[in-house]
Amino acid sequence: MSNFKTLFGTEPSSIKKTCVIVPFLMPGLLRALGIVSLKKGKFFATTHTDTFTFIKAGIGTLFVGDAVLYLEETACQEMIYFGACGLVQETDRLTIGSLVSPHKCLAFEGFTDVLLRHTDKITTHGPDQELFQSFLKTEPDQNIQPVTAMSIGSLKYEESYKEFFDKKGVDVVDMECSAFFSAANSIKRKAVALLYATDIIGKTSFFEPSETKDKSRIDHAIQTACNAIQLFCR
Repeated sequence: MSNFKTLFGTEPSSIKKTCVIVPFLMPGLLRALGIVSLKKGKFFATTHTDTFTFIKAGIGTLFVGDAVLYLEETACQEMIYFGACGLVQETDRLTIGSLVSPHKCLAFEGFTDVLLRHTDKITTHGPDQELFQSFLKTEPDQNIQPVTAMSIGSLKYEESYKEFFDKKGVDVVDMECSAFFSAANSIKRKAVALLYATDIIGKTSFFEPSETKDKSRIDHAIQTACNAIQLFCR
């Protein structure tokens, strides 16, 4: 058995041209994508549809970044990352349940760097611009908003950096997106990310139960995102 199959639960030769990578399984995600079950490897879980390979990588930069790096030995040529994010602030175009796609993502991934405020180490990474523009145009009615994102290495410290986010022009924060982009660039694969907003820093919390209207918006965003991904892959 190859190392790849041990880790992913499938042979590298089975990986399709397009891969959809998620850090965790959102409620209703598999059903919305028409997926019945996953093959579980030691670290990752995979399955294949007619048009793409689906990979559950795990939460955090290590798992998402490594999942991408291992795809270098496969036929994967383009990948879509789908995950959650928090809004720095609510605006006319951004609210809970909004779908966004980062045109660039600042990497502030390390917990210790965040803790010690090593903001001089931040680098910027982004999607393949051709793929990014194509993805946004797939279905304009989906209303996917282009944003500036930052991946940060601490959920607890997000609120204390709100002024810094504003200074940097950051619209949304997450944990994995910058690692996804940097890893894809490292293996010379095209990549784009799609995120849905679950909370607003300093206003609503990511760890408290969502209000009914917010949960409805989030559920609708996940379904809409799945439709957009399937349409794009077709």
